[in-house]
Amino acid sequence: MLRVNNPNIDAAQDRWYHLGFGPSVGVKAMFEDVKFVCMGGKDKRMEDYAKYLHQVLHEPENSVYEEGTKDLRNLSASEGRYCMYKVGSALSVSHGMGMPSFQILLNELFKLLAYAECEDVSFIRLGTSGGLGIEPGTTVVSKQGYSSMLKPYFTQVVCGKETNYESMCDESLRSQLLACGKRLGTKIVAGNTMSCNGFYEEQGRLDGAMCTFTPEEKMAFLRKAHDECGIVNIEMETNMFAAMCNRFRVKSASICVTILDRMNGDAAGITEAEYKRRERQPLEVVAELIKSSST
Repeated sequence: MLRVNNPNIDAAQDRWYHLGFGPSVGVKAMFEDVKFVCMGGKDKRMEDYAKYLHQVLHEPENSVYEEGTKDLRNLSASEGRYCMYKVGSALSVSHGMGMPSFQILLNELFKLLAYAECEDVSFIRLGTSGGLGIEPGTTVVSKQGYSSMLKPYFTQVVCGKETNYESMCDESLRSQLLACGKRLGTKIVAGNTMSCNGFYEEQGRLDGAMCTFTPEEKMAFLRKAHDECGIVNIEMETNMFAAMCNRFRVKSASICVTILDRMNGDAAGITEAEYKRRERQPLEVVAELIKSSST
């Protein structure tokens, strides 16, 4: 059973500010059967994913609907920070852009699911990324999250002090996702992921409003990340996400499609239709995992 290791919290009086609700008998009953938490950056992506999962799982009865309808209910609509839908025993939740927004969400999801006395929950991030040395359109299941300083851990600052936390994703969950992807015919690989606190300069992009480095410095940095650290994609969350899940002792996986190969440029140069096709790949793989787990 999930537990919050914080003696300062009175679970019965707690409130999950950014989710927009707090403890109650009804909340506990609603969430106690959750086994999968699927998270992605965009509200629209995770709303669409909830609807897709609802179809794939044949409209499970333990989904949460708007009263008197079969329309899935956004459980965090009142607060407006994130969206959250419950489809059977899975949650589909948006986490915003970058590690700070995502870390706030994780704190409150951990407290919510511990209050609901959930057991054996898998946390999965789905999204897009820039590839490093792999074919665009390849889906990556992360082994470990690296920082933008190419360190294989997440650094948490607390009261002016730094602590480093292990950022390895769960091996068994990764293996299951790889198997699901191969079963679907998806081009899918495992590799390390670099997470940056920004989209432009920290990722070595030359197309931001400011740039203080040369194309040669960019390429030297990307080659070092790939060749010395085994990093095959870049995004903005996995390093922190894996570390937080390890601290809370829950299984984590990060699965992101690569939109381009950053070794060859900073712009994808693909059609909107192709972008949407690639964006859907991780969603389909995770849906296959959830479907196979419920049969």
